[in-house]
Amino acid sequence: MLVHRTRVVFVGVIVAGLSAACAGEEGELPEVTRANPIIPLDSGVVRVETATDTVKVDVEIAETPEQKSTGLMEREVLGADEGMLFVYEEDQSASDPFYMFRTKISLDIAFMDSTGEVVAIRQMQPCTSPAPQWCERYPPGVPYRSALEVNLGFFEQHGVGIGDRVVLAETSGS
Repeated sequence: MLVHRTRVVFVGVIVAGLSAACAGEEGELPEVTRANPIIPLDSGVVRVETATDTVKVDVEIAETPEQKSTGLMEREVLGADEGMLFVYEEDQSASDPFYMFRTKISLDIAFMDSTGEVVAIRQMQPCTSPAPQWCERYPPGVPYRSALEVNLGFFEQHGVGIGDRVVLAETSGS
């Protein structure tokens, strides 16, 4: 998953906690999945509305700083119609990037304004660096209020582009 720049603060705490508290008898960490995330997340469904189609995506919703900093870290897979929605209370800067520290899945990310209109789309590759500061940054180049991460190629496959809309249709608690 993409790591917003605030993730750096929480990464050490999360990884240390997982290593110490969650190691199995053989010292292995449990697999991180949608059903077993690093930290609890609410879930929901977004509608991605294009000029010719509407696609539903089951999402995990990252709203707190801890959830945003963790994102899709350590996930081995993401379902074909699954993603993560990052929600902010106010506009984020055009230069405020995401990055892929400890993210194992190649991702598309769409940045949306306060109305849900897609204002930028980027493709992101996993970062294999042991340090987040060495990971490539993916700034949107325009202000944004939310961001949707899905598997790489999802937006192209479904004809999603700038000006399309992402609407949070339903939510449920974790």
